[in-house]
Amino acid sequence: MPVYILLCGWNQLFSQNKIDSASQANIDTYYKLAIQFKDGKGVTMDYDSAFQYFSKAAALGDPQSEYALGYLFYKGLGCKQNYDTAARYFYDGAILGKDNSLYFYSLCWRNGYGRPKNEDSAIFYLKKSADLGYRQALMELEAKGAENSNDSAAQALLQKLHNAAIVNNNQLNHFSKIQPHISSKNVIAGTYSGWIIQYDWSGSHMVSIKKLELNLAYNNKTITGEWVENDQDTAKLNATLVGDSVVFSRTNYGRTDHYSPSSPIKYNFQSAKLNLVQAGDSIFLAGNVEMFSPVRGEPSKPLFIAVARPGLNNLDSIFLKNLALNAFPNPFKNVLNVQFNILKADQVEVQIYDINGLQVYRNYAGNLQEGFYSLPVSGLRITSGVYILKLMCGNHVATLKVIRE
Repeated sequence: MPVYILLCGWNQLFSQNKIDSASQANIDTYYKLAIQFKDGKGVTMDYDSAFQYFSKAAALGDPQSEYALGYLFYKGLGCKQNYDTAARYFYDGAILGKDNSLYFYSLCWRNGYGRPKNEDSAIFYLKKSADLGYRQALMELEAKGAENSNDSAAQALLQKLHNAAIVNNNQLNHFSKIQPHISSKNVIAGTYSGWIIQYDWSGSHMVSIKKLELNLAYNNKTITGEWVENDQDTAKLNATLVGDSVVFSRTNYGRTDHYSPSSPIKYNFQSAKLNLVQAGDSIFLAGNVEMFSPVRGEPSKPLFIAVARPGLNNLDSIFLKNLALNAFPNPFKNVLNVQFNILKADQVEVQIYDINGLQVYRNYAGNLQEGFYSLPVSGLRITSGVYILKLMCGNHVATLKVIRE
């Protein structure tokens, strides 16, 4: 059943809880500072400070600051990302008839972010926002569905890509040594083909998949080349290789998305965390790419690339020396593939904890020799949520956040 709110008395709600002049003066000061820090106007952009000043203004009863807090929680800017909290702030603004709160509250219903997916409720709030002239609501009404409407197809594709990069016959809950044979110079240079996958702000839902081709050249830790997305959006790459990170400079391009389907938004490439894995005769390059939009004044949603270059043989393992703890798919459903590299023989153990510190998985491998290892973790009797993956190798401890769907 659609979920509606009682709409009678919208105008009366505006007149309630009037703010005295002294409080309004403080609100104006806090709100102005918050906007300065959020947008980087006259100060260094600082989402943490923006969040603090919006919180002060909201505590004095400012509805626009409450909306701003919802926006920051929705995207995880200056605070821990939380759709449930964002939806509550947007609801408070929606019952006051605020066009921006109505719009974002409709997205919560349409996408299932902090509210159960419900298209009827989404359309209801979208129309209320559109009736007030909110442009983004008008555009969203023209969209065919939620931003994550292709989530099932995306999951199937990503699982296929991950499976292709896993060593054959790797037993569940068993440590297996991988012989990568990869050289940094030989692997990086060349043409890779695959996919770029964009997630929502929580990193739990796939919202788009586009074809990606990378044409790369490598010289003395410097990477140049071309990024071609969906055979049309092109960026000239300039980057430096630092360990398993690629740090970009002078690299930007225009990218369309669900909320800007016809007008590409400019993004600056910032950095990428990339892993290289050899499976059979192919090389798989996968990892996260960080971008920032100077137009929107905020980072992009999480981006993940998975591309492959076929036909490489007789290579050495120089590049993989820099690989640390990795896990995929993330978020995962039934099997979480843990991969890590150890530089010398040592005692190795893998553990998983819930957010309350309760251990839900432990696998002691004993003494492992130097090399690159894979551990498919299965049979976890855990609920959906965030967990901490911990790799213990001698005195060294590495941790990684993983999400169970």
